Amino acid sequence: MGVPSGPSRGRKRDADATRAALLEAARELFGRHGYEAVTLREIGERAGADGSLVARYFGSKAALYRSAVAEESREVAASPEPADLASFTAYALDRADRRGAPGPLVQALLSQGHAPEARASAAEEMRARLVAPLAARLAEEGAEDPKARAEVLVSCLAGVIALRSSGLFPHLATLSPETIGAMLESAALTQAAKTTK
Repeated sequence: MGVPSGPSRGRKRDADATRAALLEAARELFGRHGYEAVTLREIGERAGADGSLVARYFGSKAALYRSAVAEESREVAASPEPADLASFTAYALDRADRRGAPGPLVQALLSQGHAPEARASAAEEMRARLVAPLAARLAEEGAEDPKARAEVLVSCLAGVIALRSSGLFPHLATLSPETIGAMLESAALTQAAKTTK
């Protein structure tokens, strides 16, 4: 039997392409401006589609936001091992630098607006994918209260990602991602060394 062809197959490809374009536009805009500041019309314009199609493919702006955060989380899962804080920091900052914005995952963590479920989901992703592996490493190294220390270090990383492109801290903007990674790694090692003495 042959592969079906004709109008329905073409529409399916178009629908998939439109959905993907809307998601990519949302990731970019939410990652740069946050949930509140972005309209469906802007997402549609960026995607080259009608913003009202968000309802068809995602259900709502909030659902699209959750999808953008989830997609970002999947990419974080494929990143360098979070327990290697220097490499992970360099990776995360390089991504933020390329996009010129923190990204939807960090924006979700910082948001105080109308998408609390996206914020909670982002926090859970950060705990599972970053905090837990780093806490396990710190525990192996003998650090006192490794979970709290890991949360502090990951919070520092999120703050650096959020503020690096803001222009508020000019020296932060001039440091390479690798240098910042080495600084956070040094902080992790220093804390572990202090507690084992």
